[in-house]
Amino acid sequence: MKTFLISLIFFVHFFNFIVAQESNNGHKNYFEIGLINGSYSGAYTGGVNGGAGFFFTSFGKNSALDFRAKEIYILSPEKEAGAITVTYRLYLTKGYYIGGGFAHNHEVAFDNYVDDVVGATLGNGKSIIHRSGVAIETGYDFKSLIKNRSFGIYPVTNLCLAYFVRDIEPNPLLTLSVGFRFGFKKIAQQ
Repeated sequence: MKTFLISLIFFVHFFNFIVAQESNNGHKNYFEIGLINGSYSGAYTGGVNGGAGFFFTSFGKNSALDFRAKEIYILSPEKEAGAITVTYRLYLTKGYYIGGGFAHNHEVAFDNYVDDVVGATLGNGKSIIHRSGVAIETGYDFKSLIKNRSFGIYPVTNLCLAYFVRDIEPNPLLTLSVGFRFGFKKIAQQ
């Protein structure tokens, strides 16, 4: 797992410098879907994620405000977790970004999750542990698969580290997600 993550991070950085692109963002608003793999205090995790956000310019560079929700299965001990992050992203070059912001997590034992799937998913079921903290992330947005349209489909990858404040529970949550961004509202060319 660690070798795979390190190899993927190296590939993304290498690809970023080899493929010179002005910007991999051609659309102002977006939503994303993807698959997650990761680690939670050394235990394997897997799941799905969804996100939404919008682009703007700050510090003279492309930036984004990203809202993300992850539904994660934790293998040992068996738990279901819902992680929510709100992060500010700063695009350093081309499609490569770094970001940081707020993280919230709710966890429930898998048996309780099975008994009340909707309540557990929404974070208001019985025996749920709520924790908040910080998240830092990095990732890469590839060029759109659709050219010169008002709608774009972008392959994306994201590596996020979330640390929650509550020492008696596991920390940190490390997730790697891959998926697709669907962009709307074409940005005017300058």
